Amino acid sequence: MIAIIAIVMIGIMMFVLMRNKAHPVIAFSILPILAGIALVFTVGINGPKGEILSISDQIGVVIEKWAAGGVKTTMSNATLFIFSIMYFGMMSDAGMFDPIVHGLTKISGSDPVKVYLTTCLIALVSQADGATATTYLVTIPAMLPLFKKLKLNVLSMLCLIGVTTGNWNMVPWGGTIIRTATTVTNLGTPATPNGLWVKILPTELLGMVLALALAVWFGMLDRKRLTKEYGPDYFKNIALDGPQIDQETDDLKRPNLLAFNLILTIAVIVSMVVTKVPAYLAFMLGTGIGAFVNYRGLATQTKVLENHASTAIGTASTFLCAGVFLGIFKDSGMTLALANLILGILPHGLLIHAGRIIGILGSVVGLVFSPDLYYYSLLPVVGEVVKAVGGSPEKVGLAMLIGENIGVPISPCVPTTFLAIGLAGVQLKDHILYSVKYDLLVSLIMVVFAMMMGVA
Repeated sequence: MIAIIAIVMIGIMMFVLMRNKAHPVIAFSILPILAGIALVFTVGINGPKGEILSISDQIGVVIEKWAAGGVKTTMSNATLFIFSIMYFGMMSDAGMFDPIVHGLTKISGSDPVKVYLTTCLIALVSQADGATATTYLVTIPAMLPLFKKLKLNVLSMLCLIGVTTGNWNMVPWGGTIIRTATTVTNLGTPATPNGLWVKILPTELLGMVLALALAVWFGMLDRKRLTKEYGPDYFKNIALDGPQIDQETDDLKRPNLLAFNLILTIAVIVSMVVTKVPAYLAFMLGTGIGAFVNYRGLATQTKVLENHASTAIGTASTFLCAGVFLGIFKDSGMTLALANLILGILPHGLLIHAGRIIGILGSVVGLVFSPDLYYYSLLPVVGEVVKAVGGSPEKVGLAMLIGENIGVPISPCVPTTFLAIGLAGVQLKDHILYSVKYDLLVSLIMVVFAMMMGVA
């Protein structure tokens, strides 16, 4: 019954989101609570010591413990989203990215293929620390103005950045491979992050080749689309005096403060990466300092901040409500019930391949499993099942690691997904619908390659 309620909730949620029937805030907040209440009236909820609770107390557990607990875990990330989006929006108004766009234009010209390749390489370098948030905060604000200038597909940009970061996140200091090593060890096969990385490195290098191939493909698609729409001379003309970047008005630009803004931005990112200063606090201070130095007077400061407040608050509120979904989904036992259901419907002969199947479908599975739930709830169940039929828990872990990492940039269960769409100004459903097919293809190729290499 728990699994059925979970499936109904997820099915309704995906329907209303993908068909534009409801705002994510509504879907993420109301539907999980209704599912939790449905649990109360079907299977019931016991107290912490197994005691029988009244109906009102059970509903209290759903709302006060599960839902509120989930929201508490998302508070700091929601604050980060608010101030990082406002900060980079303000810096864009001030013109900080103008010389960056001009410099990138000189490197890549107006050739879409070169622009996408540049985007891929910036994301690759930014992901060296294993922190996806850093990659988004560096790559998206830097490349978005150029994409708008050339009228390139922003959804393609997000998909490419996602595949690059997801693939390069499988490094020994990345959170997902650490989770994998921990779970595989608990399944009776000692493993270390470094040991797993050595085995998966050839597959990871293949993933980078696939990301570069995607960059070329997206560039060719945009070149064909824009040439058809604007004529064969579009890219020749735009190289000379292309369309203007979508900015507010020139009176908000601060070219004389370019050096200060660059130094401030570098300081914010460095403090976030190499110090113990919380990321949200770094951007909160950066926003305050940047607004004070660049814009004097309450009226101007208010105007600049309000320019981006709606996007920032909208992104943060969506993620806070997603916390309701994550809290109820985890604490109610829906994750374990779904995991058992998935394995229960597989024919016995395919159980030994369960890890590979879920790895290939990781982009879809990740839509309802956060990284913690995926590695600490789903992976142990799959690993035990495969181990029971003679399979290797380590190979299960590596196969599932590949699929989850490639698909994680589109998962609504991952905080940085909302950061990415907030910075890029796109809708969650559009991001998922556009990227999922490419993510599944990349996952399929990488998992099959890992199987051929004998590591998955």
